Amino acid sequence: MTSILITAVTYFVFYQFNDWLFASFELHAGANWIYLPAGLRLLCTLLLGIEGAMGIFIAALAISLSNLAHIDFTTMLVASVISAAMPYLAYRTALHFGMPPSLENLSVKILFALTVLYALLNSLAHSVWYRLRDVSSDSLNTFFVMFIGDLIGTLIIIYTIKFMLVLFDRFRKKE
Repeated sequence: MTSILITAVTYFVFYQFNDWLFASFELHAGANWIYLPAGLRLLCTLLLGIEGAMGIFIAALAISLSNLAHIDFTTMLVASVISAAMPYLAYRTALHFGMPPSLENLSVKILFALTVLYALLNSLAHSVWYRLRDVSSDSLNTFFVMFIGDLIGTLIIIYTIKFMLVLFDRFRKKE
């Protein structure tokens, strides 16, 4: 339960930070050219599994309710489910295809493939849903912007964490 709450609070705060930092990179609500929270979604899911996904869902719903008052509740609810389900689906798919459950030995190549899979699933599901709900009339443009934004945001977060872990490991070995 604690990991769900920590994930939810962290994601909520991170979303607000991204919104402040990259407000000018937004195509429309939910579609950004750089979307760092996408990386946090994947990271939390990789580290915490279903509990990470649950925290993401709670935070995504809270974000929707606080920021997107002009969108109906059903649209917000399903978009929140998509936000939580797509990184979890990418994670489960990667496990099925042989990704080790322990994240210690993930190669750069596997991380990149996982990031592309996640960005593809997430942007496709959101753009289809937003089109069905008339949030966006241009599904192709929404998909493209979300894919690029999720990909860039996830690569920044995942590789920053990977780089920090490598540095930490080297520092620890020197002692």
